[in-house]
Amino acid sequence: MTTRGNDSAGMRITRLFARFIGSGYVFYLALMFRDITTQAAAMSTWWTWIAVPMVFGPPIVLGLASFHGDPTPMYRAAAATALLFVVAALLWPLAWDGTLLTADAWISTIPGLAGLAAALTWRPPWAVALLVAAVVPVQLINHYCRVPDRNGLFLPDLMFALSFCLIFVAAALMAMRTGRLLDRTRTAAHATAAAAAAAQSRSVQRARFNALIHDWVMSSLLAAARRTAREEVRQQAGLALVKLGESEPDDIEGYTTAMLIAHLRTAVADADDTLEVTVHTRDDVRDASFPSDPVRVLGAAVTEAIRNSVLHAGVDAIRRVDLTVEPSGIDIVVTDDGIGFDPVAVAPHRLGLSVSIVGRLRRLTGGTVDVRSRPGHGTTVRMSWRAR
Repeated sequence: MTTRGNDSAGMRITRLFARFIGSGYVFYLALMFRDITTQAAAMSTWWTWIAVPMVFGPPIVLGLASFHGDPTPMYRAAAATALLFVVAALLWPLAWDGTLLTADAWISTIPGLAGLAAALTWRPPWAVALLVAAVVPVQLINHYCRVPDRNGLFLPDLMFALSFCLIFVAAALMAMRTGRLLDRTRTAAHATAAAAAAAQSRSVQRARFNALIHDWVMSSLLAAARRTAREEVRQQAGLALVKLGESEPDDIEGYTTAMLIAHLRTAVADADDTLEVTVHTRDDVRDASFPSDPVRVLGAAVTEAIRNSVLHAGVDAIRRVDLTVEPSGIDIVVTDDGIGFDPVAVAPHRLGLSVSIVGRLRRLTGGTVDVRSRPGHGTTVRMSWRAR
């Protein structure tokens, strides 16, 4: 199973509301169909044929558009749902023939849904303004177009209708605001975790480099100062140079193939110093040079992938790391035969996978990552970089 990007929490909530609104309009259309046909006798024919598609068409499109990847059609359909309802209500007096209704006008039943559609696409002040623009005309229609014995006081009826609809619109606005806050909080947490991981990586690398200087370079200088035999000093200095070639400070700008392999071997050893790395190269990569960013990102990601495997794959899991180096790209595959997991079911707050592996590679220009796993079938993490 391959990991795939999910919508943000705010977008998921918005899509759910869009489907709720679309379903609500369909339900009300079926429920009010008899009233629509009955009250058509009191209206000019053109109004019913125009108003019904205007009121019920856009929300049906809204519900269907919520399943589309691009949210733009959904937002446009929400705006059309809200605005066209108001237009249909304002056209009512032009089409009414004066016959008093014995029941509420059918259009007065659903102004709250128009307000919800407005909340879906506009800021709260505009959504509330649209709700008022939807409720006031239909309440006037009910007050002046119904038989007198069905009318109460206009102002209390209006205030009740507004407050009743406003409860649902406010709840929708708060739900979508909560989703956006959750998205911002999650993004901040991921950024903090990534920064902490990068700082830890630099700290470990700096400590390794300092230890290397102390253990090899200083010992070579001390050996020379003590007038040790020249051949021994030469050999010790040569070993120090080899060790320096296998590790590097943070400000290095490019990696040779040998340095790249040494860096990634070291990254693997940081998580499991018993794990061997199988290297695949071609003759034409010996003199290749690689930028520092992909090497460091891949090194940090492979460390996290192996650390996750050590922690979660099970004590008997067998791990393998394959490194392929080409002139224009690097591929690392980390596999284990452990207990496996469902990548889609991993909670967003589990930062090891989403930030330290997937997030790192997706932010890297030319980087790709593929995590495949199933419960009981082990895990394979493929990390790649290609020069662009």
